This record gives sequence, C-alpha cells and structure tokens, in this order.
Amino acid sequence: MDMSELSIVNLTRNKLNYLSERQKVIAANVANVNTPGYVAKDVEEPDFAAMVKSSRSQQMQMTVTDPKHMMTAPIQGGTYKVYTPRPDTALTIDGNGVSIEDQLNEASKVKSEHEKVLTIYNKYKSLLQTANTKINA
Repeated sequence: MDMSELSIVNLTRNKLNYLSERQKVIAANVANVNTPGYVAKDVEEPDFAAMVKSSRSQQMQMTVTDPKHMMTAPIQGGTYKVYTPRPDTALTIDGNGVSIEDQLNEASKVKSEHEKVLTIYNKYKSLLQTANTKINA
C-alpha cells in the first residue's frame, strides 16, 4: 500500500505545507521589522475540517478487491492566501506595522504546531508498521 494514498498522510502533508508557508511569511515579517511602511502579513489557514469531511465523502465510493486492501482518495491541498491583517498595535512613525514580539510569538506557535503534526504522523506510521508486522508474521 502506498502511504501517500492514506487520508491521514495527506492531511498531515497539507498541514505541514501550510505551516511551512506561514513560517516563511513570519520570517519575511521579521526581516522587514525596520522597513518603512511595511505591515506584517499572515497566511490564511485552510479549513482542515472541510478537508476531512470531503475526504470522508470521497471514501464512500471505495472499491475493495481484497479484505486486506484499503483504497482511499487523496485529499487535495491548495494554495495558501497571504493577507495583511488589521494591525492591533500602532504603526511606528515611519509606518512600519511589525511587532517583533508578536512575530516571534507566532513563530513559536508554528513550531509547536509543526511538532504536534509530526508526532501524529509518526504515531500513525508506527501503528501501520506494527499492523503490517503482525499481518506478515
């Protein structure tokens, strides 16, 4: 079985891609902390709940040729919309709207979310390896 066909693998891949894109935007915000007129940007989070629901509806048409086979439809990822949120702090005198403290806080949140998603992926992979070992033994 190709692991990339599993819905949990696709969901984690999409989430990791989103987190990677968000980290790039945060890094650009930090790099422009002293740029006059620069306002912090962010990435719009995809609706992962909708992805799960759509993957479940797609899986209803599964064709199983053997009780040991499991076929799933991949969840389609998308592009991530970068937008400029309304600044919650006052702009500096040169019009810069980047708060280094806020950006570092967001970077920390992205890192912890990334670690959480990797943990879920690794646990699922370990579960599949254990199940495969029991079947093939």
